[in-house]
Amino acid sequence: MKRLLLPLALMLAGSAHAASWQIKPEGLGPYKVGARYENLGTTFGGLEADKMISDDKNCRVARSKRYPTVEVTFVRKVVARVDVSGGYGTERNIKIGDPASKLVRVYGDAVRPHPQHEDWLMVETGDRELAIRYMMNDGKVAAIHAGKRLQLQTLEGCK
Repeated sequence: MKRLLLPLALMLAGSAHAASWQIKPEGLGPYKVGARYENLGTTFGGLEADKMISDDKNCRVARSKRYPTVEVTFVRKVVARVDVSGGYGTERNIKIGDPASKLVRVYGDAVRPHPQHEDWLMVETGDRELAIRYMMNDGKVAAIHAGKRLQLQTLEGCK
C-alpha cells in the first residue's frame, strides 16, 4: 500500500507546485531556456512524441505529457521556447483571455507589435535576448510564448 501512496503523493505535490508556476521570459517552471531535452523527457511527467522535427534534426517541438497546455521547442536538444495555451499567467498576472488594453496598462511602452504579425504583441527583456510573445485573437490573449527572442520570430519556433 505504501508503494502505491508515495508515487501518488509525489504526483499531487508536483501538481500543486505547478499551479504556482508563472510564465517568465525564461520559460515556465522547469521548462526553462537552457533545460535539456533528455532531462525534461524523463521528469515532470515526460514529453509526448515530438510533434515536429526539422529536417536537420536540430529543432524539435514536443508537448508535456503531464501539462498538456505546455509545448516546448528545443534547438539542439536545449529548450529555446515554451508555448502556453492555458492554465498559467505571467509574473505580471497576464492570463489567456485578458484584453490587449491590460498588456498596455501593465507593460506600457515595452509592448510592441511584431513587425510582420499584427496579432503578436512582444515584450522583450532589457538585453533583448529573451522575450514574451502574446498571441492575440479578437483583441484578447489567446496564447503566451516565452523564451529566446529569435525563436519567437516564427510561428513554429525554429530559427
